[in-house]
Parts: sequence; structure tokens; C-alpha cells
Amino acid sequence: MFSVVFFFCFVLWTLCKVFSFLLSCGGVKEKKTSHLQAISMSSDNNGGVSASKEPSVGLAGHPAREAASPSPARGGCPEPTAEHIGTLNDSFGLPLYVPQHASNNSGINSSLSVPWSLRKYNDEKKVQTFGFLSSFRFWRQVEFALRISLLAVFPAAGLAVGVIPLNILSSTTSALSSIVLSSKITVGEMFAFLFTWMRAGCIWLPLATIGVLIGVGNNIAGWCVYYTLILFIIATFTENMVRRVCLLLFNICMIGLLVQPENSLTFPSRVMADWCVGTALCALAVFIPYPIFSSTRAQGALKEIACCTGAAFAGMTSCFWSPSIVERNMAMTKVRVLLSTIDEMMHKFHTEQEHSFYEFLFDSGEARRTRSFKVQLFERLRTNLSGLSHVLDMVEGRPWVIDESERSLAFGERLSPHIKNVAMCVEKSMGPLASALTINAVNDLDPLFSEINEATRKLQHEFNDARLNLFYEHRPQSLEEFVPLMTFFMFTIINSHDTISQFGIDTAKADNTHGSSVGVIVSKVVLEPIMEDIEYILKLFRGFRRREIQRLIEAAKVSAAMIITVGFSFLIKVDMESLSGPSIIAFVSGSNPVEAVQASVVRLTACILGTVLGFFAGTYSVSPAEKIISLCILMFVGTFFRIDKDYGVMCVYAMFVLIPLNMNNSSTEDTLSRMNQITFGILIYIIISAVVFPLSPSNILRKKRVNILLRFREALTKLCNLFKEPLALEGRRDGSCYGPSTSPLGEDGAKTNSSITKTLCLSFSERLIASTDTCMEEIDALLNETTRRLKRTLPFMGFAREERGLLSVSYPTKACERTTFYLNRMLGLLRTMWCSWSVLRSQKMYTSETRHILATLHPIATDACYSFCKFVDLICYSLRNPTAALQTELMRAVLDFTQSVEELCLRKDHIMIAVITKSVNERFEGKSSNHDRGRGVSSTNNVRPSSAEGAVTTGPRGSALPLLRKKTINSIDSIGISHGNLVSLSDNFVMPISGEDAEGLHALTLSLCMFSNDTKLLLMNLEEMLDHIRKTL
Repeated sequence: MFSVVFFFCFVLWTLCKVFSFLLSCGGVKEKKTSHLQAISMSSDNNGGVSASKEPSVGLAGHPAREAASPSPARGGCPEPTAEHIGTLNDSFGLPLYVPQHASNNSGINSSLSVPWSLRKYNDEKKVQTFGFLSSFRFWRQVEFALRISLLAVFPAAGLAVGVIPLNILSSTTSALSSIVLSSKITVGEMFAFLFTWMRAGCIWLPLATIGVLIGVGNNIAGWCVYYTLILFIIATFTENMVRRVCLLLFNICMIGLLVQPENSLTFPSRVMADWCVGTALCALAVFIPYPIFSSTRAQGALKEIACCTGAAFAGMTSCFWSPSIVERNMAMTKVRVLLSTIDEMMHKFHTEQEHSFYEFLFDSGEARRTRSFKVQLFERLRTNLSGLSHVLDMVEGRPWVIDESERSLAFGERLSPHIKNVAMCVEKSMGPLASALTINAVNDLDPLFSEINEATRKLQHEFNDARLNLFYEHRPQSLEEFVPLMTFFMFTIINSHDTISQFGIDTAKADNTHGSSVGVIVSKVVLEPIMEDIEYILKLFRGFRRREIQRLIEAAKVSAAMIITVGFSFLIKVDMESLSGPSIIAFVSGSNPVEAVQASVVRLTACILGTVLGFFAGTYSVSPAEKIISLCILMFVGTFFRIDKDYGVMCVYAMFVLIPLNMNNSSTEDTLSRMNQITFGILIYIIISAVVFPLSPSNILRKKRVNILLRFREALTKLCNLFKEPLALEGRRDGSCYGPSTSPLGEDGAKTNSSITKTLCLSFSERLIASTDTCMEEIDALLNETTRRLKRTLPFMGFAREERGLLSVSYPTKACERTTFYLNRMLGLLRTMWCSWSVLRSQKMYTSETRHILATLHPIATDACYSFCKFVDLICYSLRNPTAALQTELMRAVLDFTQSVEELCLRKDHIMIAVITKSVNERFEGKSSNHDRGRGVSSTNNVRPSSAEGAVTTGPRGSALPLLRKKTINSIDSIGISHGNLVSLSDNFVMPISGEDAEGLHALTLSLCMFSNDTKLLLMNLEEMLDHIRKTL
């Protein structure tokens, strides 16, 4: 009867929709503008005469850019002619403005502003009511709901009501309730749940059987003690789905034992068997009519990542020297969309890859390891794309630095074709790389990697030639602003090649032999949880830290809430056979404690909704067929919306509650009793969680961010210490650490410097770390750990936003999001600094000039590091003690950090020019190469650079910064050729600073500069969040 009523309502709703559609389409259609009229109207705005100038020729024959003169309009008021524009002035003495558009077109149709070739003339209205039918996601959800309803719910309901003549169920609801928990989409998800189910069964089933064996149901006091103790133990040593299954099934067995103490020893096993039937039916639904594998989804996500990575790389490499500002901005907008897609696909890949671990019967271990190798490559390339995005953001904010510099345009003219070739080769390799399913297939892509290597080699050689021509032969008077940006840009492009090359080396060395998949599964599912529990116990009794204690407190809360709910049910004399309050708490306890409290209103609403729907469905479904059909319809609707982000939780709880009411003939009193039990059970759990040692998500988020900032401090300290840390091979050779040398170069280093510089300019393999560098490995491990910690803060942002207190204060959502944004940016910049040092330290030894530059910059880097460490200490103290007023100290620390970094960058620029000037002057004066190289970058009077800047170095803090900003400090060698002269250098001239060293130094200092700017912006957002905390206190 219920199904007939439902069908009649559906038909009536459909007829109403069709009738309303016919009424809406019966009106008069709007008249369309004809093509001829549109073109004739738009032609009035296309006139104009533009004055042009002959472009001036700049450096290296490149035309200098000039602003185009405005073109006068043809229509409108009488206007001065072009030849009088230069002679007429307005009343303020400025050149007279010439209007470009007619003044009588303000009321035209807005559609005429669209070019005629881009207009749409098909203005017929489309009905969007059934537009969802064309959505792929809609049909995917329909398929999932049909699988569960027809292949799992229908057989289970048939077994429960006796339509299927198999007496294998001892309860009418257990098998159906298990379907709610075990409904999965992919094979990997289903297998993961099966292993979780078996692990939970190994925990709760022996404990419940022991309770039956000792007869705790015959003594209410003993039952309460045993029930509470086992709940506390389970809640302490399990989590997530394992905890939910254990608590739920143990509670069902113990309540059944309390109601019927005479239950046999096989009672827990019968409960387990009933739930196994529902789980087996869900597993069958996963494979029929065809299986969906997590490995396939992971591979699809990987292909999407590869496609977006190649497109983003090609787009970014074309944005530096862009034909116009508009094209650059539009390209960067598209690139940001691609980067967002990469991040989303990364999250999807990691989820599916984790599930594919359990598809060992259908997916080989080699394919899974190959995907892991490839995603590591794409994550590193994503870091490089972040570096490109940082420098292009700076270019986008100050485009004149690139577009109005003749030297920059000359570099662009020479490098752009090679950059385009590298981008094309990288993009070409992304598709085949994503499609390669095995290590051998990846190794077969060596020709594509060779193309990238060759294209990058040509780019590096052209960059060195351009540096030689435009920096040494056309010697600049000062280092222009575009140089660090351009060098950082080049460093990131070439570093992408290094990343791909390192990936090729890692896959070539990968061992194709691997252990048994069954052994790996057993280790992950059985041994790892046991080891984690042992480690937890050791930490609890040794360290007695807050995290371990909080875990005990949460376990005590869950067990206390469940036993109190049982006592409350006794107090109000509830029929114990329909006791449902503790089951709801067990179902809720599997989630995060903070989430369980915040989502309690949604869960309570879902439980009440499920109670109402189950009551009406059970009341008006009399025959077994009607019960099966009504249950299938309700489960279909709940499963359809289960995947939805907003309604998923509500549907799961509603389905869990409605099953007993639908399958049993419940009275009105029984239904109201269940609603009361559910309501009071959730309220008891909320009250206990909120009153007894509550977990504040905002406090947890602050503590996590404090730990992240402390690791930022540690990472930056180690990176700055590398200024004085010897190379791995140097330390192995002499075991000594160099300091600031009194003599920049010795006579012994002349030939070595020359030969090594040539090697570095001609060999790319030198950029890959060939030896073990302990310092770099430690920093890499620290950055990886910080990345994982930063990802774990994302869920708590939503919890903190939804947190409510006694005082109504608007939560600073934007500040919280921007804080995470800048933390991610700063982490990416730390990773870029690590890559910069990788380039510098991947050599056999430093050149003498590089060694001297690092020694000169080391004290400034140390001061910058000290200032940042002081900032971190202050901000961490403020986050732990929000009432402390440290705004002045924080601003002073950030200002000191910014000034130190700025001085580091400016001194580096000055030193670079000094080295170039010295080497060119020595060549120009015709001195002996070996003799000149022996003196290095000292002046013609054998004065060290630091001595030439005497007052600058020894003066008070800040005395050098204004001079460096104004570029008023004289060059090291003030006597020599003029800056306007062209120096002809011989073929055997060796640049004192190699391209790799220049890239590493510029990338390092520019990353540090951006890091200091982000530190300032991070402080602003953290201060806003601290203000919010002070208002709530």
C-alpha cells in the first residue's frame, strides 16, 4: 500500500512539472537583433586614428617599449586635430585630453559591447529542471544506490521477513544495520573495511564471549563494572571505524545479555554471523555488475595531475617575458586554476592510493610502487610550480621591472625560444609518464628524458652566453631589479629538469623484487596496530604527556556516557529490548571528539528524522512485500545522498535508526521512547564532552601552529648555518670547516677555479647530489615532517570556525585561512631554499669567489636568522598566552628580520657587480689570467671588498642599508673601463661565478626576501586571530 501511494505522488509531481513548463513556454519570445543591425550598430565604435612612433633601438638591437598615443574618436563634439594636440593645453597647463569615444552612446544595449563574432543569437530558453540528468556524478550516485538497494538491502530484507526461505539470521535488523556501515564504492574501500571488520571482531568477540561465560548478566552490579571496564579498554586502544564497530557490537551483545541472561555461549557469535551476512552482501554489490577499482581511480587522478602539471609549467614559463601585461595576467589566472586542480587531484590520489593497497589480488605491488614514485615526482614539480608562481606574482605586481628594461628584453629575446622548447619537452613527457604502469615502462621513457636534458642543456648554455654578453661585455653599472627575478625564474625551470632527472635515477635504481603482498597486508593490519598500542603504553608511563593523557580522558568520557545512558533508561523504565541510546553513542564515538560534539545537532536531527520515517514506513507497510519495498526505497534515497558532503552524515544516521522501526511493528509509545533515548543519549555525550576536560579546536589549532612555527625556526637556522658548512666532499677530504678567509683567493686556487667553473658550465649532472650530504638530508626530513603537520591542521580550521562559546564573537575566518595560506607559502619557500643549497652543494668544491661570497654573507644571514628566531619565540608565547601585549616587540623583531634580509640581498647584488667589474677590468687591462685569479675579487690595490666598504661593515646597524638602497656605494674597482664601453672578451675567458652558483645565490636570497615579506603578513593575520581570542576571554 505504501508503495502505491508513493508511486501516485511521484506521478502527480511529474504532471505538475510538465504543466508548469508548458505554461512558461507559452509566452511571446523576445525578438532577436538581426546580424545586419548588430554589425551596423557596432561599426559606429570602431573608428579611430592612432599615432605611432618609430621604435628606438636599445641594448642588443632590441626595440624599447613606448606607450602608444591615444587615438581620437571620429564622432561626437568638434575636437582638435592631431597636429594641434601638442600645442593646445587645458586651463591647468596640461596637454588637452582628446576623447576616444562618442558621448551619445551611454544608453546602448549592453550586448552590443560584445564583438559581433562572439555573440550568441540563439536566445531560446532552456529548461534547467532536468539539467541534473546530464551530470555524470548524478548517474554515478544512482548506480551506487541501486547496487546497495538491489544487491544488498533487498536480499537481506528478504531473509529478515522470511520471503527467502533460508533461516540463517537470528535477528531481523543486524544484517541490515551492517549494510549501513559496510556500503562502499570501490573494491579497495570494501577490502579495507573487511580487514577493519576482522580486526574489530578479534577484539570485541572474545571479550563479549567472556562476559557470557562468567555470567555477568545475572548480576547487575557485575554487569555494570564489566561493561564499563571493557568499554574503557576498547575506547583507549582503538580508533575510527575499529572503535565504532567494537563498541557498537559489544554493546549489542551486553544489552542482549542484560535482557536475557540465559543466552547461550554462542550468542555473540550469532550476532557476528548476522553482521557478516550484511557485510558479505555489500562485498557482492561492489563486484556486480562490474567492479570499480581504487587503483583505476588513482591512475586517473595521476593522469589528470600530469596533464595539469605540464599545462601549468608551459603556461608559467611563457609569462615572464610576455607580449603584454594583459596576456600575462590572463595566463596566470588560468595557471592558478590548474594549480588548484592539481591540489584537488593530489588529495583524491592519496585517498585512492591508500585504498588500492588492499587490492593486492587485482593490482600488482610494482604498479602501486610505480604510482608512488610518480606522485613523489609530481609533488616535487608542484613545489617548483609554487616557486614559479611566487616570482611571477612579483612580476605581475611590478611588470615594468621586466617590460621596461632593455637588458631584460635582450635576455628574453635570447632565452625565450629555449625556454619554450624545454616547456614543450616537459609537457610532452607528462602524458606517457602518467600512463607508464611499471618501473620498466618508466625506464623505457629514457628518450623523452634525454630530450628534456638536451633542451635544458641548450638553455643553460644560452643563459651562460647571455650572461657573458650582457653582464660582462656590456658591463652594468648596478644590478638591475630584474636580475634576481630572472635568475630565480631560470633556477626553477632548470630545477624542474633536475627533479625529473633525479626521478629517472631513482626509478633506474629501484629494486623490482618485493616481498609477498599478503605479508605486507598482515604487517599493516595486524602488526602495526599492536606496535602502536605498545608504543602508546610506553609513552603514557614514561613521558606522561598531554596527548596520551587526553586519549585516556576521551575513552573515559565515552564509557561514562554509555553507562550513564543505560542508567537513565533504567530510571525512566524503558523497555530494555528497545534500548538504543548507548548504540547511538557507540556509533558517534568513532569520529573525532571535536567533530562529534559540533555535528551533534545534525546527528540528532538525522536520528529524529529516521525515527519518523521508520515509524511511518513500518506502520503503513503490513505485508512482507510492502516492508521490503518501503525499506529498499528509503535505503535507496539515503544511499544516494550518502556521498554528498553536506547530507552524508545525516543520511547514515537516519538509515541506522529507521531500520528497526521499519522491520518491526512498533507502537507509538515505542517510537516516542526511542526518540527520547536517542535525544538523551546524544545530549549526555555532549554534556560530558563539553564539561569534563573539553577539547577546544581553536586551542588545538593554536598548538599545532606553534609546533609548525618552531620547525620553521629550526629549518631556517639549519639553512643559514650552511653558509659556513663545508661541502660533503670537502669535509670528507680535509674534515675542516672554513670561515671568513683573510685572503679571498690563494695562488693555488687559480687553475682549480678555472677548470671547475668550466666543468660546472658544461656538465648538468653536477647539479644532482651524487654523495650523501647529511645536513641536506636532515633539513629535507624536517621539511617533510613539517608538511605532514601542516596538512593535519586543515580539519581543525573548520572545527575552530564552528566552535561556540558563551560570548557571541564573529570568528575571523579570512584571517584563519590566510594564516594557513602564508604558512604553506613559507614552507614552500623553505623548500626552495633547500633546492638552492642543493644546487650550490652538489659540486665537488666551491669556487674561490663563491666561497668568499658565502663567508661575507654569513654574518648577515646569522643576524637574519636570530631575528626570525626571536619573532618565533615571541609569537609562540603570544599564542600560548593571548593576553600578553607583545605587539611592539613582534613588530620590532619582524622589522629587524626584514632589514637583515634586505641588506643580505643588496650586499649580494653589490658583490656580484663587484666580481663582474673586477674580472672584466683585469681582462681589459691585459693582465695574466693566473695572476689575476690568484687575487680574486680584491681591488687593484690588494684591498679586500670588506675593507673597501670599511665604514659600511664596521659602522652601526643600518648605516649600510640606506647607501645600498640608493646604490651610492662605489664599486670595488672604481678605476677601469667606463660602463658604457663594450669589452671584447676572448674565448678562454672564464666567468668568476658559474651559472649554477648565480642561480643558487639569487634563488636563495630572493626566497629569503619573499619569506620575510610573508612573515610580516603572517603576523598581521595571527594578530587578528589573537584579537578574537582576547574578545572571547
